[in-house]
Formats: sequence, C-alpha cells, structure tokens
Amino acid sequence: KWLMVGVIIILIATFLVWNRFFKVNSDKELTDQNINITINPQTVMTLEKGNLRKTVSTSGYLQPVDEKVLSFNLNGEVKEILINEGDKVTQGEDLIKLDKNERELNYLKIKNAYELIKINGSDSGIEETKLDLTIAAKSLEDTTLKAPFSGLVTDISVKPGDYVTQGLQVAYLIDDSSYEINAAVNEIDSLEIKKEQEVIIRLDAFPDREFEGRVKEIGYYTENVNGVVTLPVVIQVNTAEPEFRPGFSALLEIIVDQVEGKLLVPITAVFNQNEQSMVAKVVDSKPKLIPVKTGVSDGVYTVIEDGLIEGDQIMINAYQFAGIKPEANLFGGGMPPGMGGGVMIRK
Repeated sequence: KWLMVGVIIILIATFLVWNRFFKVNSDKELTDQNINITINPQTVMTLEKGNLRKTVSTSGYLQPVDEKVLSFNLNGEVKEILINEGDKVTQGEDLIKLDKNERELNYLKIKNAYELIKINGSDSGIEETKLDLTIAAKSLEDTTLKAPFSGLVTDISVKPGDYVTQGLQVAYLIDDSSYEINAAVNEIDSLEIKKEQEVIIRLDAFPDREFEGRVKEIGYYTENVNGVVTLPVVIQVNTAEPEFRPGFSALLEIIVDQVEGKLLVPITAVFNQNEQSMVAKVVDSKPKLIPVKTGVSDGVYTVIEDGLIEGDQIMINAYQFAGIKPEANLFGGGMPPGMGGGVMIRK
C-alpha cells in the first residue's frame, strides 16, 4: 500500500516539474530570444544557388498522330497484296489490288460509246455519256488501294482470293514519324497548364531514357470519373524512335515553372508565423528566426527570393518553431534539461 502511494506521489511530482518547466503563455510569439535549442550539425545546411522546376505529373499512352483503317470503296475479290505487315510505305504507293477485269471492260465499253457520241450525238447525250465515263474510271481506279500518307503498315486483314465489301477493314496504317500522348490532369493542376509548355516523358519500355515533348492541346470540357474531375490534355512527342509502338505507357512531367540560379531551401525549413514565412538561420550556433520572401516551390524545395544570401546556414527542419504549443511536448517526447533533446522555450 505504502509503495503504491509512493509511486503516485512520484508521478504527481514529476508532472508538476514538467508542467512548470514547459508551460508558457500559449499566445506568446516564438522569437530567437525565447528559444534555447541544441543544434545538431546534421540538421544544418549551407545555402547555395541552384535550379528548380515545378512540374505537374500525369500519365498516358503513346499513339501515332495519324492512323487510319484502310478499306475499299467497292466490293470485289482480292487479287494481289503488294505489302507485308511492318513495311514502310510512302503516300500514294499501291498496297492491295482487287480483281478489275469486269470494271476494266465496262470502262472500255463506255469510252468507245463516248468517242462515237461525240461525233454525231446531242449535247445532252454527250454530257450524260461523259459522266458515265467518269464514274467508270473512278470505279476502275478504286480497285487499287493506295497509301493515304507515308507510314508503317501494322496490320493486313485479308489474303488473295478473299471477297471484301465496301468499308471492310483490309489493313491498318500509322504515321510512325509523329507520336502524341493523350493524358488528363487534375482540375486544380489544370490552371497551371499552358500550350507549348515543355514536357519530360518517360516510357516504361525505356526505363533509362527521357524524351521531350510539349503541350499540344488542352481540353475545354472536364471529365468526371468516380468524383475525380480532370481535364484532358494532348502531349506532342518531339522525336519518334523506330522502337516506339502504339500503346506504350508513359509517365509525364509537365514543366509549369522553372528558375535558375536561385537560393533553394527544403520546404521543411520554412514555417509561417503571423502570416509571414520564416526560417531558422543559424547564428553563433543558435537559431535566429528570419522573415523571408519565398518563390516557386516544386513540393520538395522552395525558392528564397529575399531575406537570406548564399552561404547562410539554416536549420533544415523548422517544424518545431511553427507555432507548436509548448504543452504539446509534455507527453510528446520533450525532455527537461539534462535528459536529452527537445525545444525549450524561455518565459
């Protein structure tokens, strides 16, 4: 019994000592005059100038700028296939031919009729036959499928002897000289996105390489998927590699701001006091609270525009100065003098 009473007395005494040691007016402003802290050299950094870029991250998939399903405008039997999958073709090159015998005979028949009617036919008869000849010529021409643009044949869906109908896919062509990436950015981040901004592109297929791009298009209408609102963007890839394939996954960093030759500090070194950005500058091995003007931040580092100079030393982690109530240290690990670290605030 007496042992238990003794333990309780010791606990109460300990509480009173800690409370007397730490308790101050919670509204008292933190200044370098009422802070006494032993600084660990490992938590101090010397300011240097450097470069910083702020980015918005997103992802998407590689796709050619131009791609097309190839088909015939008429029905017929496949007579000849002049290309293979994976072939590079040029604009206007012949790719696949249909049997043209019937259409060729029809064209020659109408052409002969046109030559005769021009001699002694009426004006209306001549015009009508001329129109028929134009239609027959177009039908004959359409028996040969030509490349609409230069590119790469990625698929051939037919073989000689197959009968195809108008509009049926027979091949697929992509422009492998130009790629883009469709992506989406968060509605808040979208306010910082502008056309022509530089983009850093990383493809999973090339983990050790970076590619460059630019913002080509910014959507007008947002998209809402499960309550997440995004805005579509299109990223133009500056160069196309022969190894690129449609569908490659891409990680994107859109550069929305960047500076060079500026003082940089970790964001953990900056805290706010009375709506003023502050840092803890180390002077004579003691922290001195300094107001600063901050600039752009990339989420890891912040630019210091004014208040510090190159060569100054600051504390890397200043969270302990950010208006923390002294009482919070009572059970949060703060220790009286002689018992270890912690921030002490003088009355």
